[in-house]
Amino acid sequence: MSAGNAADGGDAARVAQAVAGSRRYREVEPALVRRLAAEELARSRSEADAVKRVKRRLHQAVTAYRPVARDAHDLDRLAAAWAGDLSGPAFREACRTVLRRHASTRERLHVLEGFFAAVWDGMGGAPATLVDLGCGLGPVALPWMGLAPAARYLAVDVDGAQLSLVDGFLDLVGQPHQVRRADLAANPPPTLTSTPLDVALLLKLIPLLDRRDPDAARRLLAGLPARHAVVSFPSRSLGGRGKGMERTYPERIETLVRALGERVTGVTETSVSSELVFVLALAPLEAVDG
Repeated sequence: MSAGNAADGGDAARVAQAVAGSRRYREVEPALVRRLAAEELARSRSEADAVKRVKRRLHQAVTAYRPVARDAHDLDRLAAAWAGDLSGPAFREACRTVLRRHASTRERLHVLEGFFAAVWDGMGGAPATLVDLGCGLGPVALPWMGLAPAARYLAVDVDGAQLSLVDGFLDLVGQPHQVRRADLAANPPPTLTSTPLDVALLLKLIPLLDRRDPDAARRLLAGLPARHAVVSFPSRSLGGRGKGMERTYPERIETLVRALGERVTGVTETSVSSELVFVLALAPLEAVDG
């Protein structure tokens, strides 16, 4: 069967259902699974081939970043260590244990003490409202973020499995929050909030968006009601290779800033050893639209 015949005769809904029925992918945002099913069916020999293609893409974008050894008792351990103080040594060590097993946050462990302080200093202080886009288990680093107890935290990811832990964690420590499962590469992007935010975190997110759609990052930032966007890139790949990233990613930021035009009013680099970090100052949406 040709790719064209698969597109004409196959059923994207069946492909999406087959993928979502897998234990590994059942908690992934359904809108993302449906979109990838439609895309891959059009270029596949059969529905079975499309299912394999979708699973491969989801692994690259989602499951490769899940904890190395997922543990259903993570929240119980965090709760056992919680004594009402984010700075408590036992609680911080429990948080580190969770972060250590996640492929992305593990790379940030050795700089946690100063990572967020350096970013907030460039913006005049810690934010009162923030959205963490493609958050993974990043919110578990809250003890090192220096946020006020009343700061509102919106955590967004395509992976419901990680959001479940994040939601329980933020409930445990009493941080005002919401969690939202969403496909951030959708066109148009999902409306996450209509309320202006101080900061949007896009930590190591843009390379993942670029794999799905090269214009997804621009679309997302163009309509995001935030005053600043913190964009970071890994200095190495998930497999540990550099691949000239220190040259490639600054070029990617320059391209993105040009594409965003007057939405970006300034760019500051605040890099650490494991990540290239850029803080984008964003003009209010009404100023850009008007």
